[in-house]
Amino acid sequence: MNVLIYASSASFGLSNVLRSVLSPLYTVQSITPAILATQPWSNSCALLVLSSPPGALGSLSLPSQAHATIQQYIATGGRILGFGLGISILSHRPAQDHFNLWDAGLRAAIIPEAPRGLSAHSLPASIRLRTGTLLSGLRPAGVSFELTHTTSDVIHGHWEGPADAIAGIQIPVGSGLAGFWGVSLDGVDDSPSSLGLLRYALASLGLTIPTESLIALPPVPKYSLPQFLLHQHGKRQIAETVLERLGLSIAESSTNAGIFDDAADTYHFCRTTLEGSARLVAEARMSTEPATHAPRVVLVLPPDVLPSQELTPRFDAGRYFAILEQVRGDQASVSGSWGFGEALFYGEAVTSTQTMLERNPRFLASLPAPVVSLATFQLTGRGRGSNTWLSPEGCLQFSLLVRAPLGAFPAPRLVFVQYLAGLAIINACRDRRVLGNDHGVHVKLKWPNDVYVELPGGDTKKKVGGILVNTSFSGGNMDVIIGFGVNVSTPVPVTSLSQLSPPGQRLSAETLLALVLTEFERLWVAFVQGRGGWAPFEDAYLDAWMHSDQLVTVTTVEPPRPVRIVGITHDYGLLRTLPERTGWGKSSGQGAEYDYIDLQPDGNSFDIMAGLIKAKK
Repeated sequence: MNVLIYASSASFGLSNVLRSVLSPLYTVQSITPAILATQPWSNSCALLVLSSPPGALGSLSLPSQAHATIQQYIATGGRILGFGLGISILSHRPAQDHFNLWDAGLRAAIIPEAPRGLSAHSLPASIRLRTGTLLSGLRPAGVSFELTHTTSDVIHGHWEGPADAIAGIQIPVGSGLAGFWGVSLDGVDDSPSSLGLLRYALASLGLTIPTESLIALPPVPKYSLPQFLLHQHGKRQIAETVLERLGLSIAESSTNAGIFDDAADTYHFCRTTLEGSARLVAEARMSTEPATHAPRVVLVLPPDVLPSQELTPRFDAGRYFAILEQVRGDQASVSGSWGFGEALFYGEAVTSTQTMLERNPRFLASLPAPVVSLATFQLTGRGRGSNTWLSPEGCLQFSLLVRAPLGAFPAPRLVFVQYLAGLAIINACRDRRVLGNDHGVHVKLKWPNDVYVELPGGDTKKKVGGILVNTSFSGGNMDVIIGFGVNVSTPVPVTSLSQLSPPGQRLSAETLLALVLTEFERLWVAFVQGRGGWAPFEDAYLDAWMHSDQLVTVTTVEPPRPVRIVGITHDYGLLRTLPERTGWGKSSGQGAEYDYIDLQPDGNSFDIMAGLIKAKK
């Protein structure tokens, strides 16, 4: 889940301290007015933080287009945390560009301003509150809040406590909560008092503070780290083939970097030892400046040497390749030299596994396929459309490059690749090595490219993954980049596959990665051999999704129509629906057996909870 910061000025200090408190359970990022007004940020937002600088209470301007979204967000269970905010934000008569949480007739809180940082300040003798709870961030001894009397919309009381206490209120709004503090955290640091206030404020709103076992992991990297070019044991030709195809000649005894310059990135391939790798990774971890234009360093270890767990604490390369060899068995390699997953780029933190391939056309066309780009954290991960895919701890995300000749199958059949990728995830989850013998049946596909779990104890469906496919054409080939993202063991409150895992069974990202790649290779080979035909996969796909005979409303037609989902068309991979009022009778004028409505995956969005198919924004 995301913690989003909307501030009236740069909020680097607050962002960094929030990350230190909430990592690795939440992803923290600042958002702009445009994002707040136009993007679907509320779908995955655990907390919206509003911050105003000292001496500027009420100066936080919120886009008017965002008012309804924020109101809906908090009314349906969202959380808002405000610092340095006063009358103008909470007033019953806000300025035109300010936002009011409450109905116009209600009086709201008056929160005293605090000086910069966490300095002491004096509190007024009484504070008027709408129904809510008065909080003290530091809980000093002797502090109390006594109710004196109530009216229909205001609680009157008075504060008794030391003059240097910090005041805050917490107010229920619908099924959500709003917490506001009369102290500005502009320029906040990681002092005990700052961290203590933040932890208390966050916990008061129901956020989960990470346990010591999670904090023991290395900090989440802020900037990109070097990648390792890894290969399956005994296949040393993989690394040499990659370097050769990229036109890089680096002698095995050389420590010089082979440089490949492209449109978005410059890659430095460096032959090195385990000791040299440890030094380079340590230096990158200590970086204090964003490396937006720095070269992407790729470390090439000696043949059959893998990085230790100290070098890659969040990915066990030895375990992964051992499982891959086991699950592949005698499966033939599609390229004739190596199979899916046997050539692997791994970096603990990269910008995006997808865009590093997609936005570097020469690099993409030169790489031998198949090849996997894997990262534990994506700093600018890509999702469908303009969405971002953020990566909390325990998320498996990787991009797979596959290649086929232009004549292998008709180009319109590429739409089926996202369906096959989803099916590969389902097949992997149904393997007993992932979720036991029967828990994998609770992992389902949502059209067109999302992975959901059906949690026990009710009809609760939660998204745990997604798929993104990009295609380019060059040199007589189709280069297909399939991006996978699956929450494997992300801690609560983020939903993950581990919540379906049987007691005592450890869910391993290395195991799931090996199984997904092996399953997708099997499906891809059959797909290419069948010239892009869908029929061989239809039954398995319909068994894996959650939509068969589902009644939904299509809002992209006028007037909106209730329809039942039938399946996927065999020609262009469209979602086939049958209008409910038509029934199973024949159409009267189009010559078709049924009066179907077929929907494109790229132009439509499926709101499964509301039962609506609408135009994608």
